[in-house]
Amino acid sequence: MKTRMIFRVVLLVAVAASLSFTVPARAADVFPAFKSRTLNGDAVTNAIFADKKLTMINIWATWCPPCVDEMPDLGRLGSSMPEGAQLIGIVYDISAEDRDAITDADRILRQSQAGFVQIEYSPDMNPYIDTVDAIPTTIFVDSKGTIVGGPMVGSNSEKNYRVTMEKILKEM
Repeated sequence: MKTRMIFRVVLLVAVAASLSFTVPARAADVFPAFKSRTLNGDAVTNAIFADKKLTMINIWATWCPPCVDEMPDLGRLGSSMPEGAQLIGIVYDISAEDRDAITDADRILRQSQAGFVQIEYSPDMNPYIDTVDAIPTTIFVDSKGTIVGGPMVGSNSEKNYRVTMEKILKEM
């Protein structure tokens, strides 16, 4: 009886140890290099991070109610960012070929007065995007694209984002 119990425990430990190698990797420490476009059609790359000490990246979709609900708060935040910081959005469900989604995004942004830069999703972003469990998800990167804060999953208020951003800026 004791031998069977010991065997089961050893077997469980062996199985658990082997599973630890199959757990998906955590998000990369650096947001991947990418080439994309803004919703206005301008070319953009990860060089967008270089001019600011801190960039807040909000990953959202037009079909996501919590994403749309937080957009007015993000609009207010985007118009009064702390010194050395910027806010950009990555619209997960948009591609240049999907004019309807671009029209939806433009309407959402206009109605919520969210005038900050919006970038079309690009497959180049997949090393990070593939680790995102839910949207909206917000992360913070430094001027080199190194992830320095987040992820903040789910919608948040302007105040919560501002407090988080100011804390990260102080620690940099």
